[in-house]
Amino acid sequence: MIIHGAAHALAAAGAVFVVIGTIGILRFRDIYSRLQASGVSDNAGLGLILVSLVLFSGWQSSDWRLLLLLLLLVVTNPIATHSIAKSAFTSRHTGMEDPS
Repeated sequence: MIIHGAAHALAAAGAVFVVIGTIGILRFRDIYSRLQASGVSDNAGLGLILVSLVLFSGWQSSDWRLLLLLLLLVVTNPIATHSIAKSAFTSRHTGMEDPS
């Protein structure tokens, strides 16, 4: 029962992180600020959600897949964020252009 409460709390915290990251992507105008908002919050939020799924179901034989997905997320999210930032930097993207 205590573990289910912790799983719900972790899932709620993860959802809050994801919502904050989404608001950051929509609100910020600079690509570097958007990357920082999305990279940090999505990594933390989805990580918390995956850990809460493992805690909620109890340890089962298929939970190693969730932990493998968490490992994949932790490895690929910073690589993707760095690649986008490097591409914006090399193309001299300032973020000051108004698309409208």
